Amino acid sequence: MKALTVLRRLAKEKAPGPPSTFTELHLAKAIEIIGRKAIGRAKLSRELALGEGATRTLINRFTNGGLATSTKRGIQLTRSGLSILEELQRNFPRGAIVPRSSITVGPHNFGILVRNGGHRVRSGIEQRDAAVRADAVGAVTLLFKSGLLYAPPMSKFVAKDWEETARKILEIFNPKESDAIVICGAESIRKAEDGARAAARTLVNSGSPKELLKKL
Repeated sequence: MKALTVLRRLAKEKAPGPPSTFTELHLAKAIEIIGRKAIGRAKLSRELALGEGATRTLINRFTNGGLATSTKRGIQLTRSGLSILEELQRNFPRGAIVPRSSITVGPHNFGILVRNGGHRVRSGIEQRDAAVRADAVGAVTLLFKSGLLYAPPMSKFVAKDWEETARKILEIFNPKESDAIVICGAESIRKAEDGARAAARTLVNSGSPKELLKKL
């Protein structure tokens, strides 16, 4: 997935001064925020929960990489930036707060739909570990197959205990065949969303071309 490779590269770029405090997850979220509407630095800083200095560095990475430009209306995406946004939206078309239930793992829960991510689901441990590294409590990974939800390595959710939960999840995400849904739990919605983003990215192929940024 070109978008994730580019964002990972920007996150790891070295620059003079102290190390940056933002991550690839902040960059992806910033792309989505800027893509909705041109935005000023102060407001972007608040939405990302980053300091203004870190936000300034993040914006500089975007502008130097040709993904965004600064205008009188605020920061807005370039054509290359919009290409990154479109790819993110194709692979992660829906994210939403998920009501607490018997399958959720934290007081606050956020889920992300991963298009065709079911092909890459194994035991769900990789997604759980990624969520925990992002400061979440954990995550549960579901896949949609033949009209039913599964949670490997468990059996499909068709027992009476699961029917209502499965129905709500299907209503929220409306998955297609072989899609995956990662639901992350944490002590706050912000942390749950960050954990879900980190976990969802384990279900896509980011690739490793060296010059992706120049090709966008």
